[in-house]
Amino acid sequence: MMFKKAKQNRIFQDIVDQVQQAVVTGELAPGEKLPPEREMCTIFNTSRGTLREALRILEQKKLISIKLGAGGGAIVREPNLELITENLLFLIQGRQFPLRQLVSMAAEVSGILASMAAAKVSVTDVGPMKQLAATLTRLMEEGTDGEDILFAMDFLLLAELGRIADNPVYTLLLQAILQVVNQSAPRKTSTEDEEQKRHYQEIRMIIYAIAKNDRKKAALLTRQHIHRLASPALSS
Repeated sequence: MMFKKAKQNRIFQDIVDQVQQAVVTGELAPGEKLPPEREMCTIFNTSRGTLREALRILEQKKLISIKLGAGGGAIVREPNLELITENLLFLIQGRQFPLRQLVSMAAEVSGILASMAAAKVSVTDVGPMKQLAATLTRLMEEGTDGEDILFAMDFLLLAELGRIADNPVYTLLLQAILQVVNQSAPRKTSTEDEEQKRHYQEIRMIIYAIAKNDRKKAALLTRQHIHRLASPALSS
């Protein structure tokens, strides 16, 4: 049994801590249901009201989702960008660290990811990389508001790099950081076509370097690309 009787002097927080620990360590996997409320009340030796309040906090923390009705219950969520982004924004707004440091880390980590992808890329990745280029072209043609189109392109790029490198953790972290950068940048009503084309060409060059197994060039281009993308947010 993964849970134990909650400490009576801090029962509410103890329930939250135990469930959170089970999710973090993988004892509870994404999509898995927590035990029924009646069973958890017995395990934690608590009332249904206290348990539900603890579950509500876990739901707010994006660790579980609550489904009502037959077959419902508390279900463990997949790791998500929203939770990481909220925490990063909180740290920046609380001046725990400056945005510049976050961007610097994102550039270095994205360079590492690009290098990993260049080392692992194979002939089976040619099709997906061509599909990425086609998706980016369609994205430019359809357009979107302000800076979002540039960040949307990079979200797709990072997802592909994470797939090739077989390390989605890097992708999740980097996408969360870019989300923070995007929200910190001054808003534009539109993005110039030339800027979009330059952004697109940079991504094409990164993809080409990866396809050629050029780890050094892929890392360098990706670091420079992230720094340029983040420059409006840093100068605001």
